[in-house]
Amino acid sequence: MEHPLDFLGSKGGEGLGAGPGMAVGAALAVRDRHPDRLVVSILGDGDFLMGATALWTAAADGIPLLVIVANNRAYYNDVVHQERVARQRSRPVANKWIGQRIDDPAPDLASLARSLGLEGVGPISDIKDLPAAIKQALARVKAGGAYVLDIEIHLPRMRPARH
Repeated sequence: MEHPLDFLGSKGGEGLGAGPGMAVGAALAVRDRHPDRLVVSILGDGDFLMGATALWTAAADGIPLLVIVANNRAYYNDVVHQERVARQRSRPVANKWIGQRIDDPAPDLASLARSLGLEGVGPISDIKDLPAAIKQALARVKAGGAYVLDIEIHLPRMRPARH
């Protein structure tokens, strides 16, 4: 990072659902004061789902913005918390996923973005497809659009056993 505007901060306190609105606000400020800058917001899927309607403002007001959704199909911060509490209380750690998975059915985040007036692509599940998807997204945002790119995140601990 070379400039104070290279990182505009985070929601602090993990305020679920605040990310989309903060991204739109940052993009609006940058659009009007620093039109040479591009706002890229990386959000989790839970945060995106909780606050996605804020992105309608970006579409309605022509605010250029790229939202990359790091989609692990879970409220994973809570999964980690529930695992910690389960260990402290000698409860089954396997239950950490109860109420935390965002799957079966998996929400179509790109369609949600499109329904709000943004361009939406994804989910991108193969890392080989990621460079071209990011290149396309950046080109659209530089042309003045608002864009959501849904990227699946696969980590070994992310998938619970099916019942």
